[in-house]
Amino acid sequence: MNTKKGSMNPWQHCLVLTAASTAVAAGSALLPASAASAISMPHGAVQTPSSPAVQSDRANVDWNNRIYRLTCDDIVSTAVPVTVRNGSGTAGGGAIGGYDRWDVRIQQIAQGTLPRLGNVAAVLFSCSPQPSNFYVEELRIYRTTDGREVGRTPTFQVAGLSPKYQPNTVRFSNGHLLADVKFYGPGDSHASGPSILRHVTWGWNGREFVKQSEVEA
Repeated sequence: MNTKKGSMNPWQHCLVLTAASTAVAAGSALLPASAASAISMPHGAVQTPSSPAVQSDRANVDWNNRIYRLTCDDIVSTAVPVTVRNGSGTAGGGAIGGYDRWDVRIQQIAQGTLPRLGNVAAVLFSCSPQPSNFYVEELRIYRTTDGREVGRTPTFQVAGLSPKYQPNTVRFSNGHLLADVKFYGPGDSHASGPSILRHVTWGWNGREFVKQSEVEA
């Protein structure tokens, strides 16, 4: 077969491609595992065993650094914006019920799944209006995909001091939102704290969160 000078016939072209593929494969085999993984992932993407790419929607929102709208557990009827940084923030202005400021802190963030809502996050806030010597708590629920608020649990209707959520007890189970909460009894005071422990359950009815049970431990 006649060929032009400097060009390759089909057999030569095939041999060159085979040699190049072999060289690339050999070079990849010499790379450490971390480097090989970086090559196979898109730029900036990180995949960990605890948060697979298919569940990455739960990591899109930085719950400790964003703007929330709170009422300080119904101290005011209209929620006011509170900018939270590293889990705490301050609200001020004329819409916070006559106080100088609210000192707000995130106490717990719990993630789970609820019927008709999908993946959600419950954020428990403490709010201390200043000047004062007390704080109240507010539990709000958000979509994990974009941080939009779904709703909040209703304020506990009690005659005296507000009940206190127990640390790290807010959770999701069997399509419900649960928490352990201590209520003030007849012999309790602000100094002693509440003593009556109850397990509280809420559910989503399609419009709002409603309390479904409140059982003493």
